[in-house]
Amino acid sequence: MVEIVTLLSKLLEIDLRRALCTILLLFFLMAAYIQSYAFVDDVPGVNKPPLYDLLRPFDFWAPAMLLIMPMALLTLPLQWLGFSPLSSPLVWPLQAIYLYFLSCLLAFGHDRWGAKWRKGWRWLIWLLPFLIVAVLWMPGMLAGMSAFWNALPFFISSILFTGCVLSLYIYIAACFGVGVYKKLRAHP
Repeated sequence: MVEIVTLLSKLLEIDLRRALCTILLLFFLMAAYIQSYAFVDDVPGVNKPPLYDLLRPFDFWAPAMLLIMPMALLTLPLQWLGFSPLSSPLVWPLQAIYLYFLSCLLAFGHDRWGAKWRKGWRWLIWLLPFLIVAVLWMPGMLAGMSAFWNALPFFISSILFTGCVLSLYIYIAACFGVGVYKKLRAHP
């Protein structure tokens, strides 16, 4: 029991890296929230949020939905009971807690297992999602080649942000996967 409490305290400890990562991810979600105005811009009485025109050429919304998808799946039982925390005033505190926990998992997993990998493997794990996203997005980009130059910031940000979100999840899973593998291998 003491080992679990010690492990949890190391996992959830507050430091500068975790706080900065959480703040960066929160700004990312705020940009996606601002971009969600595109879905309701024709509704009368809804004011355009600040920075909407500045953020419009970039793709924040889809990668942000990918980022909070695990949180949405975790709150699914509450939604079945009729309480939807994602459409209530609790959404921002809930997302801040979720993003802090995600930052803690990233920092803890990297410090404990990821930093011990050879650099070639570590960069491959971060680079692989970008390659997958680029291959998946490329046919759509090439099909609209006439409008390609106008939509170039959207395509680049889409590949960049979606690749970052996928890399985050893959790196966390790989770090903890190595930890579980080492535990299982140590105990026959």
